[in-house]
Amino acid sequence: MQTTAIQQELHSYIDNGDEKLLKLMLALAKDYTGDDDFEYDFTAEDIEVLDRNREKRLNGESKTYTWEEAKNIITSGRPGNAPTTF
Repeated sequence: MQTTAIQQELHSYIDNGDEKLLKLMLALAKDYTGDDDFEYDFTAEDIEVLDRNREKRLNGESKTYTWEEAKNIITSGRPGNAPTTF
């Protein structure tokens, strides 16, 4: 497919797209071009906390969870206590 044909087809999607599609396309374009407008600046304290947590993880000092365990913790508040209904 020629570049101009691709551009025309994309313009059609943009012109008729809903907000969700447009946001996805914008995020993809920004990621591709490296034009990320991430607005959060980490403080020195934030970085120290992240570094400490990373070291704990690498040293085996922190616990990790499987997806099922994490989901149970999130939905029930405690490990091993999965809710019976959602």
